[in-house]
Amino acid sequence: MDSPRLVLVVFLLLFLFLSPDSQAPSLSQQRELDYSVQDEKNALDVLNSSSYGGFDSTNNRWLNVTGFRQDDGYVWDLLPRVQERAKEQIQRSLDALQQSRSFQNTSGFPNNRPSTENAEPRTVQHALSSMDPFMDPAPLYQNVTGIFKGEWVSSRTVPGHEPPSLNLSALAPRIYYTSKNYNRNITGQSGDLRVQIDERSGGDPLPDPGLAIDVKAQLTIEDETSTGDGWELTLYGVHYPRQGGIVLSTTSEKFAGIFALPHLTLSERSFTLAQKLLNQTLGSTIHRQEMDFASVSNPWSSSPSNPSESMFPVPHCEFIVYLQQHPTEDPEIDLKAMEQELRFPTGASMPPAPSIRMSALLFSPDCGFVLESKGPPDFSPQEGLHLNGRKQESFIRIARHCILSFAAVICAQIFLLMRQMKETSTPSTRSRVSFYTISMMALGDGFACMGFMVVSILVDAAFLPLITTAFLSFLCVSFFGMKFLMDIWTVQAPERQERDRERQQERDRQNAAAAAATAQATPARTTPPPAPVITAAGADSLPLPVTARRPADSGATPVILPPDQDLGAAEAEDNAAAQTAPQTTLGSARREMSALYSKFYFLLLGILFLSLHATTWPTTLRSIYSNTLACLYLSFWIPQIHRNVIRNCRKALRWEFVIGESILRLAPIVYFYTVPDNILFIENDANAAYALIGWVWIQIWALVSQEILGPRFFVPKDWAPPAYDYHPLLREEDEEAGASMPIGFTQATADPTSPTTPRPGESKEKGKKVFDCAICTENIEVPVVPSGGGSGEGSAAIAAATIFSRRTYMVTPCRHIFHSQCLEGWMRYRLQCPICRENLPPL
Repeated sequence: MDSPRLVLVVFLLLFLFLSPDSQAPSLSQQRELDYSVQDEKNALDVLNSSSYGGFDSTNNRWLNVTGFRQDDGYVWDLLPRVQERAKEQIQRSLDALQQSRSFQNTSGFPNNRPSTENAEPRTVQHALSSMDPFMDPAPLYQNVTGIFKGEWVSSRTVPGHEPPSLNLSALAPRIYYTSKNYNRNITGQSGDLRVQIDERSGGDPLPDPGLAIDVKAQLTIEDETSTGDGWELTLYGVHYPRQGGIVLSTTSEKFAGIFALPHLTLSERSFTLAQKLLNQTLGSTIHRQEMDFASVSNPWSSSPSNPSESMFPVPHCEFIVYLQQHPTEDPEIDLKAMEQELRFPTGASMPPAPSIRMSALLFSPDCGFVLESKGPPDFSPQEGLHLNGRKQESFIRIARHCILSFAAVICAQIFLLMRQMKETSTPSTRSRVSFYTISMMALGDGFACMGFMVVSILVDAAFLPLITTAFLSFLCVSFFGMKFLMDIWTVQAPERQERDRERQQERDRQNAAAAAATAQATPARTTPPPAPVITAAGADSLPLPVTARRPADSGATPVILPPDQDLGAAEAEDNAAAQTAPQTTLGSARREMSALYSKFYFLLLGILFLSLHATTWPTTLRSIYSNTLACLYLSFWIPQIHRNVIRNCRKALRWEFVIGESILRLAPIVYFYTVPDNILFIENDANAAYALIGWVWIQIWALVSQEILGPRFFVPKDWAPPAYDYHPLLREEDEEAGASMPIGFTQATADPTSPTTPRPGESKEKGKKVFDCAICTENIEVPVVPSGGGSGEGSAAIAAATIFSRRTYMVTPCRHIFHSQCLEGWMRYRLQCPICRENLPPL
């Protein structure tokens, strides 16, 4: 217990175990909750005591609930026209349904229903008032839990109204709004719309639970004024499965939408079903509020956080939403059996589940605008098809397949990385690989790992495949990627030290030049000669005359020899320095690796947090950020191209690694940029996808060109540091002058009198020399430019013609020649000449 850390840990554990699970609300919070519960009870009493037609603004009939009173000032004169527009949506759905049934009857498919050949066409009023099973089994899903996406436009049939000036103090007397500007005020003409529907099962079932079901919906509306993904709100309402219609409403302190929802329906039968359903669900929710002290004051809040509990509440526009499901295009599918298999899978063979299409109508009674989903008949199918999506079970199945596909991509990346690590297992081969190329790949894998971990916490249905893929990404970045980076960093450490030494020398030269310039600018001072020193030695100790010659400074480092009696101490000092040098180097390497790890994970977390913050940016800025980040990520071959130029080296990476990594890392980005119904609902941008594919393709061709034409074929000579060329163009002038012709002519025995026998070192073909490779002991035929046969344009033409033949041999700085394959294989393990053991520059 003497350690302060142990005391702190024990204190924290005691605090966690002894602290109460929940704290009782304060007096003000309890009072606020009591007021809210009482208001909810009064609104529920009004709902139960009212009847169909009890709310009609045109006939001056109002409800005594917030937002539905005459003095509240809402734009209720638009409601009848909005409801007529909603009935038109139902009529279009019925017409499509009748057409599908007519197709079934005329094509000979049994429909298991009474013949409707002589029956009158179904009307909207008949369908809404009867609610009989006339649409069962109809091509409509009975459970529409899922995610749907489309586009909205400002309604042309029901034009908007000027927003009224509401008395917020009278509507919500217990709320003090800090601003008079309304959130969710849609002022644009078009945008994106996404609806996530979740069918609930609260309260006791109705006599026929298939007639009405309570639902919850998450609505996201995006326009020019919204940030991030758009305005998000929560709505509650009723779903009529046999009709395919849904009525939703927001609820807040200034609008009791859920308690007046039956009055917003389209028929008396719909009103009765909604009234019975809400009487049960709202009553049970109020009862839970009274029993639970930690409950919120508004369980049906439309905001992510309760406005009454917010420190700075802001008013927002209320919404009433009408959704109508359209029948499926294939009338042969048994949707009832398919839906049963999706919700309770038994392994039966079923065709792919068709998507769900819905039309939407949105009305804001306090902000005065009306929005519609974009689709036929007002727009062509190419412009929009209303809201389209899949059931939740089908969406989760597709998401699992995509996640497993991404896991397969990561496994393939690990396989290619392991083969590349095995290929570059020596210091010579590791020195060719760019450290930053592998770092960019590892950053991408780490970003994917953290992304999958975050999503796995939020999505319970796909937790197992998500966490598995996250583990594979973590394995790829931490075990293989970082290990490869450590090996490359260790091998390239002397190179970095040499660059640091050169930079320091350059700074020293600049400082010396500056000091010399300063000394020249300063006026010279006349220094009197030193006074003679008179000692017993006499004239020998006098200073030299001015005309005497001084010893010249050669710049060599003086060598100081210790006296004989100090040789043992000097040797002991040298031995001690030799023993301590490896330890110092090892400690420095460890510090460098620690700094490398810190920089890597700090950069990874910074990119992750910046990307999370970018989700709240406007659409244009967010698109620019995502495209820029994708372009930077897919530029991982640029550092390798740069290193090939600096080191004048080729064959740093295996071609299967280059091609495979390019395809595997492009695949997820191309999927999100080109597939319309991707699992993240990302807007497609085919032009950006083509640009990214072209960018990676250009990098690959740059590597191919460096492999064939040389690492520096596209770089001027002055732009790159000097490097040794292992494939020089040999000339006969060099042989005559003894300048740079390789050593090792083949001294074959031949008859000098025979005209057909070549001279030693010459090939039977004109313009070639024969050398001996000391590694494989085979001859090498090398093209040689004849004397006087190449100057100016002619020399360039010869060099271009022999560019491929020059790749077959390599000449070392010590003038030894070998086969390219032989010397490259040798240099993978040792950077020394096989003949004279002289150090060789890296390949």
